[in-house]
Amino acid sequence: MTTTDKRHVLHQHDQVAPAQKLEEDAALAGIAVVGALRAVEVAAVVLVGLLVCPPLAILVVLVVVPILVTALVLGLLAVVLSTPYLLVHHFRAHDRRHVALLAHRLRHAGQALLDLAPHRIVADARKVHPGR
Repeated sequence: MTTTDKRHVLHQHDQVAPAQKLEEDAALAGIAVVGALRAVEVAAVVLVGLLVCPPLAILVVLVVVPILVTALVLGLLAVVLSTPYLLVHHFRAHDRRHVALLAHRLRHAGQALLDLAPHRIVADARKVHPGR
């Protein structure tokens, strides 16, 4: 190939290449703009989150948590102080069936606990499977 052939080939290549190069550059510019806009959106969301969340966290720690702790302590105190009164009032009622029912349930619960003892469980298992 001669020098003129090379220039002719390069010249034809340069005539096609600027259009393709322009399209590629436009596509890259579009991708860059979209990425930049996405970064701005993410930055705005992060900024709003940082501005809103710490004050709310401080509010929760300084106001809501002490109120919940105070309510819990007062509720437990009320339960502890009112339980003896309610028990005495319940057992001194005119209807004595409650005491008998409570004694029956306590005997039943005690028997159930005794049945859960390891030696009882093994004995019951041997009754079901005598060969073991």
